[in-house]
Amino acid sequence: MPILAGPEPLTPETTIRPARAGEEDVVLDLLADAAAWLAARGIHQWPQRFPLESVRHQIQAGEALLIVGSGGRVATCAVSEADPELWGETEEPAYYLGRLAVAREAAGLGVRIIDWVGEKAAAHHKTFVRVATTRDNPALRGYYERAGFEHVADPPGAKWPTSLYEKRVAESRQAEDLRP
Repeated sequence: MPILAGPEPLTPETTIRPARAGEEDVVLDLLADAAAWLAARGIHQWPQRFPLESVRHQIQAGEALLIVGSGGRVATCAVSEADPELWGETEEPAYYLGRLAVAREAAGLGVRIIDWVGEKAAAHHKTFVRVATTRDNPALRGYYERAGFEHVADPPGAKWPTSLYEKRVAESRQAEDLRP
């Protein structure tokens, strides 16, 4: 089941919503801009442009999300309930966050997106939010560690040098649980 059915506020200035059919290039452009920004800093963790079909599949599955501000689309990410290619078959329910890209004019929004995924994970009775990142980018690994993720493994069979991280989410408390 997708993490989100329709738009909702992310911050007072932004809304998060599922990407729609026909918005593949919007998602691809955000990812390409992030890849170019990384490459300019000597970090080559993403292709110059992801394959159209991979984004189309994520949109059809309800996994691709767009974050929209007053100036347009400012970020994207994908959230799924499984990542067997990197994580294998797991018992614990989790959300897998990937392809997180934030336009430079919205720098800093990534942490809010990560927190939002954690809030949704708790509300949907997930145990973890998990991410896979390049093993060769210490700055990004530090970013996830500062956001509360713990390193789990560096899978030897991955297609690219990968580090897996997870963050345990807090239990969601319903209003009735808080009554005296």
